[in-house]
This record gives sequence, structure tokens and C-alpha cells, in this order.
Amino acid sequence: MRTMMVSINLFVVYFLTFSTYVHGQNKCEAFIDLALIIDSSGSVPPNDFEQGKKALLDLVSRLNVATEKAGVAIINFASTPTLSAQTNVYEFERGNLFQQIADLPRIGTNTATGDALALADAYCQSSCRDISKGVPRVFAVFTDGHSNEGRPAIPAAQALRSSPIEGTIFAVGIGNIGPVGDAELLGIAGDKDYVMNINSYLDLARVTNAITMKMCDFPAFVGPDIKVQSEMTGNSTRYFKMHTLKKAKKNAFFEIQLNDRAGKTVVYTSTTNKKPSGATSKSMTSRAAGSGNIYTTYVPATAENFYFSVKGVSATLNQFDFTVRVRPV
Repeated sequence: MRTMMVSINLFVVYFLTFSTYVHGQNKCEAFIDLALIIDSSGSVPPNDFEQGKKALLDLVSRLNVATEKAGVAIINFASTPTLSAQTNVYEFERGNLFQQIADLPRIGTNTATGDALALADAYCQSSCRDISKGVPRVFAVFTDGHSNEGRPAIPAAQALRSSPIEGTIFAVGIGNIGPVGDAELLGIAGDKDYVMNINSYLDLARVTNAITMKMCDFPAFVGPDIKVQSEMTGNSTRYFKMHTLKKAKKNAFFEIQLNDRAGKTVVYTSTTNKKPSGATSKSMTSRAAGSGNIYTTYVPATAENFYFSVKGVSATLNQFDFTVRVRPV
């Protein structure tokens, strides 16, 4: 037992040191509420599970944890899921979070992915930040195969994506998960852009930076007539999305009234591109009656989603607030 504790402590110290090196060009500064959903079923060999934990430690080390920017919950699952996080996890000391990941046990039973997603949904509904914060709720599922126990995975994922938290699910398949596993991954994510296949757990450790940076660019869901306050440093960008009036079969104008409180920002919009830029923007800008700008976009009833980005122009700090109003036509 003493030898095991020394090993775990050295493991954590190594990654605390490694995270100091990682923070820099590869650091994710985004605001994000992230749930890492980890398959520890019997089909995952012990050595692969340890490689997976190393990859998770690398991933988390790239997030701005211990501030109100990044919140991280850990769900370890096989036949039953276990939540390894508490309320307001973004206030955890970094070492505490690393230790929780290092201590994750390999459960070694069946694969109840649907139950793990349901637990993540319940957790986020009670503990993720309010929609007015404009924070993406991201659920990253890492699995080596399809579910074979508990509630069906795809309906559980659909419920999470359509629940009040409006979560985005990133599904990562590791190894040869077969056609059934591939179909389930796509059904869980609901979008091929949010699915990734990796050959092995060793390869997972090699691509954690790519995974982290991809998740940090996921759009946050926002609602109409809700004032959202946010900020960013440097020449960075934050991404957002909204529902259209497709169900009502109505065209609409989406008006974003944005006020800069510090620095300067610019808005880009699109009905197809999840990361709008100057080349894809469909908005027209006008000066608001008080302060700030109004960005107006015509959104047809056929559009699935409305996407917009806020890009910081100031090289230091950009603080802003915005409200979106939807005008049916």
C-alpha cells in the first residue's frame, strides 16, 4: 500500500510539473464547463486505462482550472457510473483535481454509457453555470466500444443535448470499435464534427492538445433576451449558438446588441459555420441608440442553428456584454 501511494504521488507530481511546461502556446483560456466521461469497463486493459488517465491529466493541465474559467467534472463508468467531482469544481485546487484523476479505479465490468450520460446531465443541471454566463457545457465521452448495459446510450445523449443545459457531446472512440460502436458514437454526438476516432490509448496521449483546443472552440448556447456578460484576453474569439425558428416555420431577423466595456470587439454571424469569421459573416452592423453596435442577420426558417462569434480586437483585455433579440417576419 505504501508503495502504491508513493507511486500515485510521484505520478501527480510529474503531471503538475508537466502542466507548467504545457501552459503557454497550448493553454486553453476558454470559459468551459467540462465533464470527462471515462470508460473503465472490462474491455479496457489495465495498461490502456493507465494510459488514458495520463492523457486526461495532460488534457486538464491545458485548461485554466482553479479560476471561474474552466470547471471539470469526472465521471468514471462501467456497469455503474461514479461522479468524481463536487459543486463549483472550477474552484478546486489544481492538485486536488489531478489527484482525483490519478486515483480513478478501473471498474472492469460492462459498459453503461447511457447511465453515465444521464448522470452527467443531472450533475450539470444542478451545478453548471447559468445560461447568462455564456459558458459552453461540453461532455467528452472516451470509450473503446458500444454500450451493452443500462439505458440506451443514444436517447440518453439526445436528452442531454436537448435538456435545459443544451450540452455539446464530444464522442471519442479508441481502437477498433466496429460499425455498431461507430454508429453509436455518431448518435451520441449528434454531429459528425463532434466525433473523433483514435487507434489506441497511446495515440490518445499524443493528441490531447488537439482534443483540448477543439473542445475549447465549441459554441456556448445562449437564449434570446438574456444579457450575457463575458471577457477574453488578447486577440481571441468566443463562439455562441442559438435555436432558430425552424420548428415554427418562420423566418426571422436575429439582432445582437453588443456593448464593449473594456477593449474592443467585433461580431461575425452565420447559419452554417459553427465558427463564423469575416469570410462567412452574414450580419449588417448599425450603431445602437445608446452605446455599442447592433449586428443584424436574416435567418431563414430552413436554418438548423444560428451561430455567432465575438472576436477581441484589443491585444490586452476585452470585456463585453450582449443581448440577442429575435424578430419573426
